Amino acid sequence: MSDKEKFIKFFKALANEERLEIVKLLKKNKEMFAQDIEHRFYLEQSTTSHHLNMLKKAGITKARKEGRKVFYSIDFDSFQQLWQAFGKQVLD
Repeated sequence: MSDKEKFIKFFKALANEERLEIVKLLKKNKEMFAQDIEHRFYLEQSTTSHHLNMLKKAGITKARKEGRKVFYSIDFDSFQQLWQAFGKQVLD
């Protein structure tokens, strides 16, 4: 995947109000169980899963399994790398 495609995926993932709120919630709570995110926003399981997968594929979040539970957190390293690469290639 080209850098341009990565940037588009990154910004598309952030261009949704619910996903932005999920990112803010994860920043505040460090890590959350997927069902806790679902209940916080009163979303259907499939909608929450879709949002979390988009954020993960865009390099914004990461997932950790513990038994049958999946916990999500912000992938700060990936986020920072994408942001810096965007700045260097597009803003410089």
